[in-house]
Amino acid sequence: MAEASDPAAYFTQVIPQQYAAAIETAPNSVAQQPALTAIFEITGAGGGVFSLRSAGKQIEVQPGEQVEAPDMHVVMSFDDWRILAGSGATDMFVDYIQRGKVMVVKGLKGTVHLELTRSDDTLWHSTIVFGAQAEPTLTVMMSNDDYQAMLSGELNSQMAFLTGKLKFEGSLPLLMQIGALAS
Repeated sequence: MAEASDPAAYFTQVIPQQYAAAIETAPNSVAQQPALTAIFEITGAGGGVFSLRSAGKQIEVQPGEQVEAPDMHVVMSFDDWRILAGSGATDMFVDYIQRGKVMVVKGLKGTVHLELTRSDDTLWHSTIVFGAQAEPTLTVMMSNDDYQAMLSGELNSQMAFLTGKLKFEGSLPLLMQIGALAS
């Protein structure tokens, strides 16, 4: 796997490698999902903007905002990107495709602010605008460990909410809709 020394290397080398590995091991139905588009905006010194488009077994990555009305527009700081890239985790774009969640993503409309508390009590932030629509808005707050457990299916999103592991502010309907990404 290519090392993510900067956002350009991450998006042009690591993401295509993750995508190829995901498609290779996934059922054929995964490659038959509709195209998914995204813009990733890494803010601050060293950042950049990258456009991604999946189509079948192919992924296209371009610098800049090359996608009009993307299915998702992700914004995070360079420091938060570096933490994500250094974690070795599969990128959310690839993960959604690999788990067959493209239609769920395409159906989402609104802005989700994600605030994850890491083991050292610092916060990791990202903002995702789904369907090129800023409203409604939702802020999801939880520990990084619980978030990862929820995405892997080890922690049910409803149970996370009921036990106080998942807290939110904003749109309950949007929270319920994004819950389908974790199932």
